[in-house]
Amino acid sequence: MTFARRFAQRKTAALCLVTLLSVLYLSCGKHDIHNSPEPTGKVTFYNESRYHITIHHSHFGGSILVDKLAPGNIYSIELNPSNNYGAGDVFSIRYWYMVADNVWTNGADIDPNMQIAQNIEAGKHYIIQIPNPSKLELSEAFVKILNTSKMPIEFNYLSNFFKQVGNGELHVQSGETGIYSFTNGTEIKGYTITQVLERYPFPELIIENGYVYNFEFNGEEVRQSEATKL
Repeated sequence: MTFARRFAQRKTAALCLVTLLSVLYLSCGKHDIHNSPEPTGKVTFYNESRYHITIHHSHFGGSILVDKLAPGNIYSIELNPSNNYGAGDVFSIRYWYMVADNVWTNGADIDPNMQIAQNIEAGKHYIIQIPNPSKLELSEAFVKILNTSKMPIEFNYLSNFFKQVGNGELHVQSGETGIYSFTNGTEIKGYTITQVLERYPFPELIIENGYVYNFEFNGEEVRQSEATKL
């Protein structure tokens, strides 16, 4: 092998070594940055209320820290220090009532009293207890119809057939309960249960927000039971 050829090979190897060391250096630098997080404080929320709660960071339109935390449950999260001269972070609480699976309702208005401030310092742990709201006015009411007949039914007013909340279906199958949402002041008058070609009169009432109105259809008539306050 000639001297010129050996020199070229050594030069190439040296360049490869320099390139490899450069890549390792840059990689190590990035790795160190990602493994040096800012110091945080820990916040644990304890839901003492009888409602499910959603906790927003900063304001009611802010990011959601936890969604529909069940009564009696806790949720912990690491947050950056407040760094706003002691004013602290604000946590906005939205209350939810579970009417049935996949059927929820919440307050009609956003309550500014349901905002909790806490100054967060690095390395410290804070426990925030969420109480029952002083006054929660729900934004809607519900009609529940239990179908104990042997065939599917539909709930309607004249030619307007209502979809169930939660599943969006028109038919309530035998043994199941249809749930319908209404707003305050709605007058239920002239409504019927339809089964095949037969229509059965529905009891009259005026809807009031915050209640569940319970009914049963047995294949012959619609029976009303006591309403439940949410």
